[in-house]
Amino acid sequence: MNNFSTIKKLIFLLSLNFLIITNTNGATANCSNGECEFNYSHHYNYVTTDCLQTLSFEEVKTEFLYFTILKNGQKCDVFESRLGN
Repeated sequence: MNNFSTIKKLIFLLSLNFLIITNTNGATANCSNGECEFNYSHHYNYVTTDCLQTLSFEEVKTEFLYFTILKNGQKCDVFESRLGN
């Protein structure tokens, strides 16, 4: 019975660790006048977009053709993008 309890605790801690790691590595954007640089994005590091507002380390969800600003849900189309340095 003690081993089962230990296994349950281990599974719980591993699950919690996974959730924390995936939430802390979300993409962030820094934008000004339609030009954005991204941190931790799998799709691109730099884009030009139709969204002209200024963003500073704003959490975003990136897709191939657009990104979404998580704070307000605004979808920004990507016109040109670069991945890498």
